[in-house]
Amino acid sequence: MRELFEQKYKENEKALFLVAVCYLHNTEDAKDCMQDAALAAFKSFDRLKNKAYFKTWFTRIVINKCKDHIKKQKFTEYLTDDLNVFYNMPVSDMEIVDAVCRLKKGSALYIALRFYNDMTYAEAARALKQPVSTVKYRTGRALAELKNILEGDADR
Repeated sequence: MRELFEQKYKENEKALFLVAVCYLHNTEDAKDCMQDAALAAFKSFDRLKNKAYFKTWFTRIVINKCKDHIKKQKFTEYLTDDLNVFYNMPVSDMEIVDAVCRLKKGSALYIALRFYNDMTYAEAARALKQPVSTVKYRTGRALAELKNILEGDADR
């Protein structure tokens, strides 16, 4: 069981870390939340009935840990240029990740779930506990905002 958890965790670690970074806008806080989420997930992995839902299940745990962290903290630092955590990504991907992290606070999460975690709208909706239509709409708005940033039309 431990080997299966480790395998699934390694397959999804960077994508889930991006979810935490996009949620918290701070890489150090995201690392802490990922550790907390990994520990919580490992402890309850045997209760996950359908292992095919690992990514959705673990995403929900990461999001909950991020929410807990925000509740404990009165303020969060915004991500600047500290993107060294994506050390083996090509430069073009780094530019996209930078642009994703510059999205409005709530928008980045939809991009991270949909495109970096390869979740369907339905899976993202389950992870976020939102209607599918809401996820589709907010993903579309986030994509439009991302396009503006990448084209240099953003007010940043």
